Amino acid sequence: MSEKQETNIAASFYKIHNIITRGLRVSLESTRGILQAGFQGERNREGFFNYIRSLTSVMNAHHLTEDDIAFPYFRDKLPEAPFDDWTYWHGKMSEDLDEINLAVEKCEKKDEFETELRNIENVLARLNEGWPYHIQPETDEFINKADALVPVEEQLRLVRQFSEYVLENANPPYLTVPFMLHNLPVEDRQVFSQWIPAEGILNLVPVAWKEKWSSMGPYLLI
Repeated sequence: MSEKQETNIAASFYKIHNIITRGLRVSLESTRGILQAGFQGERNREGFFNYIRSLTSVMNAHHLTEDDIAFPYFRDKLPEAPFDDWTYWHGKMSEDLDEINLAVEKCEKKDEFETELRNIENVLARLNEGWPYHIQPETDEFINKADALVPVEEQLRLVRQFSEYVLENANPPYLTVPFMLHNLPVEDRQVFSQWIPAEGILNLVPVAWKEKWSSMGPYLLI
């Protein structure tokens, strides 16, 4: 794979969309499984809620990156793209993510546990259903056109800026960085990892943070 293919704007958006797509699917399937069979121990319970929290944080951080950096940058270059419509739907999805996080907090306190887990299932089902219809127009009208509008060096600068903004807003990093890496297959993970500081790849994720995120293992591509 060439440097341009590995680092261009389109590739960066494809990867984060794939991360979120898998995260939504796994979260919904896991929620339904837990509603049927319960948790398989406290470690499984911890991992499930860590995975859900990571999904909502990464999804929100990605949308902030689009709304605050990517869309303003490309607005003049792609005047026909419905950036305002996409930002509106980001706001609606943010409300859904807030609803999930509130339900997770109540579940962890064991307040109306089954009711709140059903709420999580319902919101995740809604997000899963709508997500493809949100990212396909973005792909067709923005992502697939972006590379041709920006020189390679500028693409590299933008991708670094996008990555830094996602990492800044996706918290806590000891959960969200492993979540992003391990919701991708190995070949895609290797490309995606070049946008994360080397310290995170070489030390933090595999060593310093391992105990904090390892409970998510059953839900990740390890």
